[in-house]
Amino acid sequence: MSISEASALLKKLSSEVSSFSASASTTLASLKLILVDFDSLPPLCLPTPDSKEEQRIACEALELGCLLAVKNGDGEAFEGNTNQLFPIYSSCLSVPQSANRKKVQGLYLMFLLVENRLADFHSVLQTYTAEEIGDERINFAVLLERELMVGSYDKFATSSTSLPDPLYQFFMTSLLSTVRDNVADALEVSYESMDLADAQRMLMFQPNETSAFESFVKQSREDWMVVDNEIKFQPVVASNRAEDIPSMKLISQSLSFATEIERIV
Repeated sequence: MSISEASALLKKLSSEVSSFSASASTTLASLKLILVDFDSLPPLCLPTPDSKEEQRIACEALELGCLLAVKNGDGEAFEGNTNQLFPIYSSCLSVPQSANRKKVQGLYLMFLLVENRLADFHSVLQTYTAEEIGDERINFAVLLERELMVGSYDKFATSSTSLPDPLYQFFMTSLLSTVRDNVADALEVSYESMDLADAQRMLMFQPNETSAFESFVKQSREDWMVVDNEIKFQPVVASNRAEDIPSMKLISQSLSFATEIERIV
């Protein structure tokens, strides 16, 4: 197909993603079929008469694919689009930056945080320019990672209410769930009981989110007991002590294995 046909599909896709049309996925699939024939894209990266235009269309199409995946709540599709997109970023340096590029770059860092792929997070961050990192959509993820690493959950809670773009909510929800589980684990080993209101605050539920807090306790912490506006934490089961280990049995087994090996040799 021609560049003009690809451009027309890209324009259609942009409109459909903006309106969250049900046909956007079909349009994206059709456009990707055209991209397969663009020799100017990785891994070939061959010079063609329309190289710059082909690369621009590919970048913008895959960026829209990333945004569509987030809107659909599909992390797997998001990763698939970024796996196709980022090699173009690194190989086709003359492609002009689109309006969506920094948003996608920031969302990708959020995705890596959710997946707990911190080594990849820092590796990708090293490929970003200082100007890109200074953008609020990318810097948001950078600051968020620092807050999580030092356990500044109060700052994390504040960040969750001041997102640079509504699409970040998809990843923020997953991160918030993980952080709440970590805090809940810490509460269990630090306290025997706690006032309900204090527990709600420490688990980063707003005062008007009591029902959500109660739902979290029921679904995620079935062993917590709520008695008279207070949570009773179940005692943590102690790990086995050295004297609890059947040492004579282990020694006997080891000697038996050693004897058997010696016999075989």
